[in-house]
Amino acid sequence: MKRLWALLKKRPVALCSVAVLVFLYLQMILAEFIAPYRPDTVFPSLSYCPPSLVWYSVENGFCPQVQKRALLDEVTYRYARIRGEHYKVKFFVQGEEYRLFGIFKTNIHLFGTEIPYTDVESQTGKVQSYPVFLFGADSLGRDIFSRIVYGSRVSLTIGIIAIFISLSIAVILGGISGYYGGTIDWIIMRISEFFILIPGLYLILFIRSLMSRTMDSGQSYMIITIILAFVSWPGSARLIRGMVHSMKREDFVVNAQAEGVPAIVILLKHIIPQLSSILIISITLGIPGYILGETTLSYLGLGIVDPAVSWGSLISRDATTVSNITKYTWVIIPGIYLLVTTLAFNFIGEFLRDYFDPFHKSRN
Repeated sequence: MKRLWALLKKRPVALCSVAVLVFLYLQMILAEFIAPYRPDTVFPSLSYCPPSLVWYSVENGFCPQVQKRALLDEVTYRYARIRGEHYKVKFFVQGEEYRLFGIFKTNIHLFGTEIPYTDVESQTGKVQSYPVFLFGADSLGRDIFSRIVYGSRVSLTIGIIAIFISLSIAVILGGISGYYGGTIDWIIMRISEFFILIPGLYLILFIRSLMSRTMDSGQSYMIITIILAFVSWPGSARLIRGMVHSMKREDFVVNAQAEGVPAIVILLKHIIPQLSSILIISITLGIPGYILGETTLSYLGLGIVDPAVSWGSLISRDATTVSNITKYTWVIIPGIYLLVTTLAFNFIGEFLRDYFDPFHKSRN
């Protein structure tokens, strides 16, 4: 661990990537507390409202505050700032009620305003506080920041669950194939080659299109995770098979066989632990692929759909045309989150690959 930390401090990009992922996953865990509103909370008169946070006004001086805006054109959604209408942003304010970690009932949010938003069309009929749009609002007047925070629960977990399923299949089939060889090896390798020959994206789209489009968000999440894992195991299985095949001739494996240790114990206790570095690298480099796979399906309307939310569904809803992107530039922020997360995982994967490489200078 000391050597790992020493190398990490010499790689600022990898260190920043670790910090970014820690921040994103903490944000995901505390989504109800950090997000000022639920993902389906609507402010009808503020559709496509631009980011409203400012840091200075004559009335309040230097502090985080919201400047009220008036809608000038309901067709182009052009807004004008109202001079003298600034509301202070406060921390640990009361808002919509929720259960933290699904257990503790509370209504305290990280930030917000205490000025009532008196739109009579407001959802649920309850008076909301005037909204703080860090990243603007979407076409229905929903806070994009809150939707990004809640959407991370799908986008950041689907990669971890899918890679766990995929690697489990790869370790089992690749380990059996490499250890036993013969007919079993031939059958498993031919099956994996069949999946490898078909372009992964087309296979994912084909399998997903066969499923019902009327599934709820939980069913869609489960089906997408299984599809991504099912399509992606062959490459890892072939890699593990080759390493197990070469490792089963090592002295410690031969000695275990001579002592009558069952094959499954030899695989799980003696061989697979030797592959831990490869598995760790496969996890960090594989997760971004699954996140992008979910994004692609959601963008094409085959993934997560309203009322559920993911980063892919956010992109598919508002960032679909050049006109929308140029008029309302803040709608591409979910795509920036996606890009940053993907790069962070890749930088960490490259760092771990160098760390576990016996010929890298960090090992000398």
